[in-house]
Amino acid sequence: MKRKSDGLHKKGNMIVFPGTVERLLDQAEDALQSEEFEEAVRLAEQLLQIAPNLPEIPGVLAIALYETKEFEQAKHYATLWLQSDVNDYFEAMELYLAISMQLQDYTEVEDTIGALLDEGVVPNELKQKFLYLRELNGRLSNRFSDDYLVQPKEVISFDDFLKLTQFEQQQILADLERTGLRDAEYLLSEIVVYDHLPNVLRTVALVLLRQTGFDQPLVVRKFGRGITVYPAQLPLPGEDKVTQEVCQLLQESLDKDPTRLSLIEESVKKFAMISYPLGWGAPTESVVAAYENYSCYLFEGVSLPQTSLHKLIFEIDQDYSEAAE
Repeated sequence: MKRKSDGLHKKGNMIVFPGTVERLLDQAEDALQSEEFEEAVRLAEQLLQIAPNLPEIPGVLAIALYETKEFEQAKHYATLWLQSDVNDYFEAMELYLAISMQLQDYTEVEDTIGALLDEGVVPNELKQKFLYLRELNGRLSNRFSDDYLVQPKEVISFDDFLKLTQFEQQQILADLERTGLRDAEYLLSEIVVYDHLPNVLRTVALVLLRQTGFDQPLVVRKFGRGITVYPAQLPLPGEDKVTQEVCQLLQESLDKDPTRLSLIEESVKKFAMISYPLGWGAPTESVVAAYENYSCYLFEGVSLPQTSLHKLIFEIDQDYSEAAE
């Protein structure tokens, strides 16, 4: 007698096809890597409906909700992540503490870090990170005290900054933007000119330095090219004349294909952010033609010309998630 296939399952009124869970999880993790955080939340919430006990879901949701500033929900899932994945415990704990600081749960952060250090469970290679988080939490918790304004604000040294993970480095820059940039010009200028940091991180530092009114020359090198800039005199990423002209001409060129236009506009924005302040190093017309060729490559499978400009556009667009790490 032929056994009835159990390849299809039902969850409520939904039919769950074989491989659906794996496919959705892959898509959610890809969205997370590509910094498409709202999409990662959407996919992870679908997974919750059909596989609520999947151990990977809390981590995906905790990170994505943190990035979309849904801190209350993010903390809930960070707690579940701590409970569900021993292998990623300290990564989950760092995120949990960062979320708690965003929610101004400073006492909880102090108690948690203190307990971890007192119990001796923090690996030696992570102790400095947790000590720094503890110190940062203390400074943030004191910012509303009566004598806070007369206390000098300490800024982490550039050498210590380089020892942090990228997540922690991003936190430092976010904290500087939120709590003030006083005395941070030296740190920011060192980040901007240091070739071995992620280009997106250097862009953020340069934008913050611009906000301070820093008007000393800096040499910025990216993708084998360099330029001397005065940060205070720079436009914001994407607001320069060439980028605006490129977007306008592409809108005219691709107006009849909204899907293609949307994707290419996103590619232009990525380039403007990562390459800032260097741009494409080519005339507007050449840049527009290169993106039209790139759209044909993506949508029609046409070979991409192997010029330096086409290669650079391809590299930044295809490796965006890696460049942003």
